[in-house]
Amino acid sequence: MKYKLCYFGNAALREKSEPVKEVNDEIRAFVKEMIKVMYSHNGMGLAAIQVGVPLRIFITTVRSVDGQGYPVYGSPQVYINPKITVTDPTVWVEQEGCLSLPKIYEDVPRPTAIKVEALDENGKPFEENLKLWMARPRLHENDHLNGVLSIDRAPPHRKSALRSQLKKIKKRYNDKK
Repeated sequence: MKYKLCYFGNAALREKSEPVKEVNDEIRAFVKEMIKVMYSHNGMGLAAIQVGVPLRIFITTVRSVDGQGYPVYGSPQVYINPKITVTDPTVWVEQEGCLSLPKIYEDVPRPTAIKVEALDENGKPFEENLKLWMARPRLHENDHLNGVLSIDRAPPHRKSALRSQLKKIKKRYNDKK
């Protein structure tokens, strides 16, 4: 694979991503590489910055919800230059994991409903109104585009409790010479 996953401690994860100027073959090829990285790590979503590329692109495989409201996975959906608007400020707290934070799952508060406007991999604009499990992964990946990690949204006492795990991740994945 051409790109490698960035882990906690990698400065790229704190960068704010730049808009994609033109959706072209180069961007489409990059998205295919992102998908390979995501699948190689058994992920359900990935932001471009997680492979060190500061472009406003993310993908997710959460495509619908089942009869009980739980996520149903499918082929990756591409979001280029996403703009997210909160349409219901009611907060829903649920555990989230992140490929860049292996084996860490934390309760993260998120709005229950959003509107997303973005471009697809062909540069065609689209918009979606999403709730709960459809909204959560898009909010998570969009946070990455702004240099925000899920643990940043955890309560302060939890961040303190995670300190040793985060040090281990940083040492294992970033201190290699």
